[in-house]
Amino acid sequence: MNRHPLWTLPHWSVAALLAPLLGCGAAGGSDASDDPSENGPLSQFANPSGNNSSNTGNPGTNQNGTTTPPAGAGTTPAPQNGNGSTPGGAQTPAAGTGNGSNEGSNVGGQVPGNAAPGNANPGGAGPGAGGTGGGADPGDGTADPDPGGADPADAPGFTSVDVNGGASAAFVCPEGAAFGNPLTGMGAVQQVGAPAGSFFAFIEGPIWVGSLNRLFFSDNASGPERIWQISAPFTTPSVFMANSGSNGLAIDNTDQLLLADQAGNRITRVSTNNAQVSAVLVPAGNFNPNDLVMRSDSNLYFTDPAAGFFRVSPGGEVSAAIRPAAAPNAPNSPNGVVLSPDENTLYVGDVNAQFISSFALRADGSLDLASGQVFARTRGTTVDGMAVDCAGNVYAGTQSGVEVYSPAGELLGTVPTGEASNATFGGTDRRTLFVTSRSVLKYVTLAVPGLPD
Repeated sequence: MNRHPLWTLPHWSVAALLAPLLGCGAAGGSDASDDPSENGPLSQFANPSGNNSSNTGNPGTNQNGTTTPPAGAGTTPAPQNGNGSTPGGAQTPAAGTGNGSNEGSNVGGQVPGNAAPGNANPGGAGPGAGGTGGGADPGDGTADPDPGGADPADAPGFTSVDVNGGASAAFVCPEGAAFGNPLTGMGAVQQVGAPAGSFFAFIEGPIWVGSLNRLFFSDNASGPERIWQISAPFTTPSVFMANSGSNGLAIDNTDQLLLADQAGNRITRVSTNNAQVSAVLVPAGNFNPNDLVMRSDSNLYFTDPAAGFFRVSPGGEVSAAIRPAAAPNAPNSPNGVVLSPDENTLYVGDVNAQFISSFALRADGSLDLASGQVFARTRGTTVDGMAVDCAGNVYAGTQSGVEVYSPAGELLGTVPTGEASNATFGGTDRRTLFVTSRSVLKYVTLAVPGLPD
């Protein structure tokens, strides 16, 4: 992600990430809009309501329906295990989801603990909810606009459900589902510009918030930075937060925004209810946050192309900058950062050298620095923001489009969006890939659901 035109100056990108199951918090620092009691370790903010008067919304409420959050929401479950299943107790499938069949039987694997989603409603119309002829939306009974392409029914075991709980694969990905090539049956690329009387200078950091059925993205070069929002049918965006200072965006386990505040040299949490800073997760330091992602156990990872990339522990301790001298195959100009669906691998892109590094993560979220490998080398100029789907495929924004790599690092193909600064998955069935492309937002339906990172 970058304040400057993507292909003429260094590009510093964000993919928003996967996020924890609940809560995140401050490592000290202050902000004019923060409650003084909110300065402290990350674990202090495990309760999304906390003592913050600005964070009064209920993350379980959907503008088009209501979802009861998982029981035991005050605890932080462990990351999703390697076979795609989710730790926790028995799961209760959502009622009334799917297309009239008993598709809700697979919902249990998406919500940890004793979840009772209740009257799950995937919200209003959105792209990618049906085949080439459109499809019935299980939430409101109306036909969804569809750019064409893959049908959700092509992937066995996947059910469109309303999701509340961040970007973790444990909430988004169907358990035990088998997927093919994500580009098979790809729909036509659609695009959205700024509303009349406004403009996009250089948009970045798209992130989907499932509990709101809404996409957020930054304009990091509009002077000052600001955050936009857009919902189905994805025609007219509006300003969500002025003077945001943001580049990359992510979400935590309560579906609140995490901002790479490049203007303030810090990382903050912002309420999706009122666009107010509710916590400073990482106070101002000698870095310029670019991209970030949060694991479901509250480990946070962020990049600074000039300084390196960092890990922030759940207790708020910021690691030393991770550079090639300390970690073989580490990027010298780290930009995009994402997690594998099982949260055991961290991918970091080098914006200038055009490669993606992979690192194994230990159980506590720390990096095994000796495990660094070159995962893939991109074909298009640069590697900017990234995304990941439920099959573990990695999507890298480049000048020529979004390049898609298998979990083994094999190039599967390119989503033809043209220059792409970042990408994320969204839509009610999580099969819509949203791509920021300089002054235009683009989206396309794919065959595999992905993470809103």
